[in-house]
Amino acid sequence: MLASCATPHDPADLDLTYWRFDGKLSIQEGGRSRVVNIDWQQRGDSSDIHLNGPLGIGDVHIRAIGNQLVIDTGGSSQVYPLDQDLVIEGDSFRLPWKRLAYWVQGLQGPDMAPIEGAFLQDDWSVSILDSDNNGPILIVLSHPEVRLRLKVHRWQRSTVKGTANQI
Repeated sequence: MLASCATPHDPADLDLTYWRFDGKLSIQEGGRSRVVNIDWQQRGDSSDIHLNGPLGIGDVHIRAIGNQLVIDTGGSSQVYPLDQDLVIEGDSFRLPWKRLAYWVQGLQGPDMAPIEGAFLQDDWSVSILDSDNNGPILIVLSHPEVRLRLKVHRWQRSTVKGTANQI
């Protein structure tokens, strides 16, 4: 089923500051393609993301804490300012960190406008290809240098504001 309309959930009914999902993330860039597991937990302004996959990526833990983004690859940690685009794979592409937390929920940004069909911003195309009652379950993010495909297996979020912090 292809869902090119607004997300089926009404942002006004959900606590969008406390949520979690797990799934698979396909990363295609520079002629390479990798698939990793992703587990993203959002609690207010704090993000906690685990990526793990084949030997090329191993285990990566990404945390947004205050105004910093901390990336731990097991043997080393790097700290970035949160308002700076996150550099992945050297300088091959930049990931717009602050907007990503909205995009994976099917939202254009803090104004909570839903993504309908494809949404374009700063050379990124965001397409919601399938959704369920909790949010997008198939998302494609495309940039001239990279294509990300996110398949969400399970969303955990609250339908009553203030209760999702129990996830």
